[in-house]
Amino acid sequence: MSTTPFFSIVTASYNSEKTISDTITSVLNLDFKDFEYIIIDGNSSDNTLEIIQSFVPKFEAKGVPYKFISEKDKGIYDAWNKGIQLSSGEWISFLGSDDMYMDDALINYSNKINKSDIGTNYISSQVEIIDEKHQFIRVIGKPFVWEKVVRNMNIAQVGSFHKKELFEKVGKFSTAYKIVGDLDFYIRCKDYIQPAFFESITAKMQNGGVSNQIYKALKEALVVKLKYGYNPSFLSYFDFYFSLLKCYIKLILKK
Repeated sequence: MSTTPFFSIVTASYNSEKTISDTITSVLNLDFKDFEYIIIDGNSSDNTLEIIQSFVPKFEAKGVPYKFISEKDKGIYDAWNKGIQLSSGEWISFLGSDDMYMDDALINYSNKINKSDIGTNYISSQVEIIDEKHQFIRVIGKPFVWEKVVRNMNIAQVGSFHKKELFEKVGKFSTAYKIVGDLDFYIRCKDYIQPAFFESITAKMQNGGVSNQIYKALKEALVVKLKYGYNPSFLSYFDFYFSLLKCYIKLILKK
């Protein structure tokens, strides 16, 4: 009988004492047990590490492998790469330190994987966006269509699992980017990714992470798109200004 877990869940954290307890608890409460949980902490200066350590006996009691390290890193994508390196599961996900899984998330993923083509190496779902009080805002997450992802990354990263072999073919995340290293990765996946999608909410994502720095995120995305040049330059600039305008209009209306 294999002792290798089916899923590896990776969380990158840094000074996350206000939210990480809810994140870890959501992982601990998962109905599916064939997984490992890996936390890569960026040498937090608050109580994050103490909170992480306090969960050790709880994971031991459930028989779920629980690994964590705390050291300086070069940002979230460096942390994710460390998580990939430490992982032993067949499928890998990246759960933010202020995000939470639904209890049946891994069961749903397992069922979808078992029904998918043998070549499938990426599976995504939908994610519920919530505010700091855990109140519902909206649902995000569309099927992975490479051409659409290049123009407007409309997939839910938190609701995604990647087969480990995909990283072996494409390489890990680029640490040259602070916010859109996942976009760079998915662009490089063009000739390798074989996606699947199911219309279920598997996680809750707090509306306030690094990717919500509107201008910086869109500007960095523009740099990535221009670098690869799969779309005409004028179209990439149009998407940049149109998305920026749309985001600011939403903020104005909200206020």
